[in-house]
Amino acid sequence: MKTKTYLALLISISLLVSLAILFIPGLAESIETWMLGFLSRNAAA
Repeated sequence: MKTKTYLALLISISLLVSLAILFIPGLAESIETWMLGFLSRNAAA
């Protein structure tokens, strides 16, 4: 994958996740729960 394509893919995924967190409450709650669990597991290690 070329660098420009890869950057465009990352930016589009980041934008979609950001908009989902802002405008879809259920999905935002799920993402927040997953992130907190991930961070707490890594902090304990």
